[in-house]
Amino acid sequence: MRGSATVLLCFMLTSCAGQQPPPQAPASSTPTDTSTPSIPAPLPPSSAPLTTPSRALDGITVRGTVTAGVEAGCLILDTGTAQYLLLGADPAVAVAGAEVEVTGKAEPGAMTTCQQGTPFQVTKTQRVSG
Repeated sequence: MRGSATVLLCFMLTSCAGQQPPPQAPASSTPTDTSTPSIPAPLPPSSAPLTTPSRALDGITVRGTVTAGVEAGCLILDTGTAQYLLLGADPAVAVAGAEVEVTGKAEPGAMTTCQQGTPFQVTKTQRVSG
């Protein structure tokens, strides 16, 4: 009996040895795209709003209403289409609720604690008569 079990085991092993492994899927030959995507330029507005900053020799001029920022001591100029964080504005003129016109330069990369509006370094502040 032991001899027939050995023969059967040998037969099974030899029949398995003749089988081929299943074919593997071919490696992908599609090249990988490593290019950097381009960022499209913004489209100009169809009509210029009244609050579009005007260019002056010493910067740009924007007009709007001053509001208190969410952080203490921060003043925001709301133009209706944008918000600017006022840096260096005349504190006697730029008070919450006042309509003002400020001249200066936007500083979008400036570090502040105000967390609101585009930083705007003011060189001139004047109240707008209503």
